Amino acid sequence: MRIGITDSGTGGLSVCAEVEARLREDPRGGDIEILYLNAAFRDDYSYNALDSRQQKVEAFDHFLANVAERYQPDFLYIACNSLSVLYEDAFFDPRREKYDIAGIIETGTREILAGLGRNSAAGVIVFATPTTVAEGSYPARLTRAGINPDRIVQQACPGLPDAISNDFSGAEAEVLLRMYVPEALDRFEHLPAAVSAYLGCTHYGYQAALFQRLLNERLPEVRVINPNRAAAGDIVKALPPSAEKGESRIRFITPYAIPARPLASLTHYLGKRAPRTVAALQAFSVDSNLYRA
Repeated sequence: MRIGITDSGTGGLSVCAEVEARLREDPRGGDIEILYLNAAFRDDYSYNALDSRQQKVEAFDHFLANVAERYQPDFLYIACNSLSVLYEDAFFDPRREKYDIAGIIETGTREILAGLGRNSAAGVIVFATPTTVAEGSYPARLTRAGINPDRIVQQACPGLPDAISNDFSGAEAEVLLRMYVPEALDRFEHLPAAVSAYLGCTHYGYQAALFQRLLNERLPEVRVINPNRAAAGDIVKALPPSAEKGESRIRFITPYAIPARPLASLTHYLGKRAPRTVAALQAFSVDSNLYRA
């Protein structure tokens, strides 16, 4: 079986790494190939840099068409929050008939609701990219689930994914988060005593502890929700059981060469838990036709 995991950059590698670890601990049987498909156009230039929503939708459609033609995954998981919310557009209805696709927006919404539990007074902060914030899908889904919209705020964090990818120490990310965390809390009309902070970009999970620390400087009760592990669980659940012996392998496909700084940082983040994911990252394969029109 061939599983595709896609993200507009390398944040989703944390999801891939968790899938690898779970399959090592609990083999599913049969041969499994995991393709990590980088959907960014080039380093430091991805969907948030495009001028219009229509451009983003059409670009992602080209990407999906080329992935289907060139790699034919049996199942594709959209680990990118921005692309996951864009994929809700009716533009993709014909594509859904041909693809078995799930997205992190479903996983993330479920995790936020579970994190809130019965705490009816807790606030929710969705930290995300400008595209995800502009779509407003998380507040809409939470409101439909019965959460008072006054309890929900969104905070765009431009530049944060690159800061996290390029500097595993967290110093670059902390400079930005010391601006974004106060801005997020100021968006509440009345600051709640407790907050669930949703990390709405897969890159953010690499620095989840930094989010926790900076939020706790201002609030005593903070729950940071990183959906990446739950996303890996959803992918593993999609694998059919098999009595046959097999092995899993991982490939990293990207439209551009991954620069040295993120290569070093990501190797540090992923560590010893996911040696095959790290090896796939370091042996990345460039496919310049992923965005062929």
